[in-house]
Amino acid sequence: MPSNKDRLYVALFARAGKSKMPGLEDTYHWGLLVGPKAEPKEGGEGTRFHAKQRMTVAEGSAVPQSVWLYEESPFPLRATNMLLLRVVVGKIKDMERLQSIFQRIPLRPDVPGWNCIEWAKEAFETALRDGQALGTSASDWGSVRDTAMRYAGEKKSAHRFDGKGDFDISKPPTWDMLDGRELIP
Repeated sequence: MPSNKDRLYVALFARAGKSKMPGLEDTYHWGLLVGPKAEPKEGGEGTRFHAKQRMTVAEGSAVPQSVWLYEESPFPLRATNMLLLRVVVGKIKDMERLQSIFQRIPLRPDVPGWNCIEWAKEAFETALRDGQALGTSASDWGSVRDTAMRYAGEKKSAHRFDGKGDFDISKPPTWDMLDGRELIP
């Protein structure tokens, strides 16, 4: 009997700035998305979970400073100008539990090199270790990272992000790690 459980995705978004990580993962902004297995033909909404960096000016100061924030918000399932691709990494068994796990992942701005990718990694690994929030899922962060980066490279080479290819730009390209196949080219 097929499962209709919501899916957990790793999502890569457009990001400005120069990459610093050896594997170039920080070419992209990384987050986690939750959405239904069967997406509606048009519209539909999921939830985005991510750590994001903002520049703010503290009261009484003229000097901007970088601040990390956790964000959990409704997110359209259709492609946006910032969402580049998604990779299915798990089936959700208990959404409230998963949400609670993500909400407890600490922001670590004082750790050198800490970024949105480190947050997504810790959130995914914590959900895996929990054993109750996720059902069938990718087995480790390394395979998730490698799959997402390989898929991003393939889509970039196919001109999926620059408008030169012939694709339905209303739907984000989506790879399913659980089934080992592309769902949306």
